[in-house]
Amino acid sequence: MPKHTRIFFSIGLALYLGLAFSYTSPLAQPSGPPYEFTVATNLVYYNGPGFNPQKHILDIFSPKDLSNAPVLFFIHGGGWRSGDKSIYPFLGRTFAQQGFVTVVISYRLTPEVQHPGHIQDVARAFAWVYKNIAQYGGNPNQIFVTGHSAGGHLAALLALNKKYLQAEGLSTDLIKGVSPVSGVYNITALADFNDVFTSDPETRRDASPVAQVSEKQPPFLLIYAQNDLPTLDAQAMELSKLLQQKGTEAKTLLVPNKDHISIIGSIGIPNDLTTESIAKFVREHLN
Repeated sequence: MPKHTRIFFSIGLALYLGLAFSYTSPLAQPSGPPYEFTVATNLVYYNGPGFNPQKHILDIFSPKDLSNAPVLFFIHGGGWRSGDKSIYPFLGRTFAQQGFVTVVISYRLTPEVQHPGHIQDVARAFAWVYKNIAQYGGNPNQIFVTGHSAGGHLAALLALNKKYLQAEGLSTDLIKGVSPVSGVYNITALADFNDVFTSDPETRRDASPVAQVSEKQPPFLLIYAQNDLPTLDAQAMELSKLLQQKGTEAKTLLVPNKDHISIIGSIGIPNDLTTESIAKFVREHLN
């Protein structure tokens, strides 16, 4: 089994083990304003053809006593084959307590779907959030997208490949900023994952954020770990350079002393650089 396959295949289990620690650790307390919050769980965002009641659902963490608050839309990782929103209450809690309405989604996984099934679900979830988030205290005109690993890939692809939101009757202009964490941006460079993306070059190009940069886009903050998976640092820098060439504000951020799992598992720990950087990025780009 190729190295990349072995690494990504293990991500689902690693997330359950590593993030479970973050959820139960007494250190995992959020920084920033201590807003109280409410949680709405298992909201169905799509019930059309191919409906999966375990995957076409999302959770919303809403700060109390705030209205028209900025929205952070989070997409989980797991190599496009594993993972679930239920792993991430610590993330929803952290950013809600900072004053952001935080949405954590699930989406269908391989082998149930291949590309573009994953990104189609993400676009459906975004469309539902845009149309409904005001009921939960969020501002539909201030939605920021983030995600980890495969979720970072999907966050970037949602913003850069316009056709997926267009299929939902929306524009990528509705995305006010993108802050992927340890994302994958060049699918054509992956040695495996034919079950996810097929071996067809055009399909892989369609799935590659680096191949979709064509004009000025919303601002990007591309975050990766010092000890991340091989090539993810180079992919972040490549995407940042391509975005900058089109006039988009794009920055990279190396998080020291973290790896592919701990960079997301540390969300909410006091003075965590990833947490602070995402919150700062959102605040700096509010209209």
